[in-house]
Amino acid sequence: MRKYDRALVQAIRDMQYTAEENGMEVLFKPVPDDSREHAMDPRLYEIAANKKKMFSARAMGGFRLSNERNRPDKVTYDLTETEIVCDEKLIHVNGSHYIDLFIYRRADIGDAVTPVMVYLHGGGFTAGNIDLFGKQMAYVAEQSGATIVYPEYRLAPETPYPGAHDDCYAAVKYVYENADELHVDRSRLMVAGDSAGGVLTCACAQKDILEGTGMIRKVYLLYPAPDGRPLEDIDDYVWSYDRYPSLEEQREIAMSRVDRIKNNMVKGRPNLYCQQYTDCYDPMISAYLASDDVLSRFPETVVNNAEFDYLRVGGEQFAEKLKKLGVNVRLVKYCGCDHGILDMLGTTVQAEEICLCMADELKAM
Repeated sequence: MRKYDRALVQAIRDMQYTAEENGMEVLFKPVPDDSREHAMDPRLYEIAANKKKMFSARAMGGFRLSNERNRPDKVTYDLTETEIVCDEKLIHVNGSHYIDLFIYRRADIGDAVTPVMVYLHGGGFTAGNIDLFGKQMAYVAEQSGATIVYPEYRLAPETPYPGAHDDCYAAVKYVYENADELHVDRSRLMVAGDSAGGVLTCACAQKDILEGTGMIRKVYLLYPAPDGRPLEDIDDYVWSYDRYPSLEEQREIAMSRVDRIKNNMVKGRPNLYCQQYTDCYDPMISAYLASDDVLSRFPETVVNNAEFDYLRVGGEQFAEKLKKLGVNVRLVKYCGCDHGILDMLGTTVQAEEICLCMADELKAM
């Protein structure tokens, strides 16, 4: 089921173009049915307007963890047209606890050996689960013919740093070490993640580099948060509202989407994940601050950003830094979009197109 004409997905692919921005080549993914420069996608504009009302009402009651974890506004649909098998495994982490892995494969490939993607979900380290991301994983498995592994890592504040980091790296190691049992090719292992999942993906890549294991062959980041420093502490690149031009009649709604993340990145705001165990200057939290030696050894990396996302500027700076260090990095910008578009498969055109892009990256391996 789709809430849009499927032709719009192909329209994004037909209209995409490459241009240089801030000295780096960028693949632009236009809004498929609004050619105005800096226009919000009409479906996302309507969703954003409703969210602005919802968040304004919630703000009156202060922060509530249940509001972050219960998001009835995020609706996903099953877009698969073939049978997908979902296996479930408990794996032991560091000899202390278990986490759940969900493993998606096309039923018609049998025991064929495939590329594999470990997907680390977003949600600010405090939210996100298989109910929100399972349909996306099934769709990527169908479209790629690859095996998709989705770990349910432990969430904050109940499990602070480095709980999620440990769980996600354990999932990557499990897939690599049990490749034969899983019928996957360990030499074609991609790790992907959105938002906080992008933080975890970069951390897994760093650990892989520091341990010299060479497990991860490709990194796929979707509106990641590679720089977790408060806005007030960033002094090595420029963040400004001027970097988010918009249509005048849409500016209030567009900037409400930028501010949604920005307001969580101010100095002094409690961090439910880091707590007292680390801080935003830890490279495992802010990959942008990792040493040049580590960053220069990153695997092939794709950085996908959204035009009206506070994290876009940091994502662009991270991609530029990787490029200067000689990493094979590609930068993608989804025009007219904001943070969290993958969360609404079948509702937003771009969510489906992103799944197809992940499938393309897996097939390219």
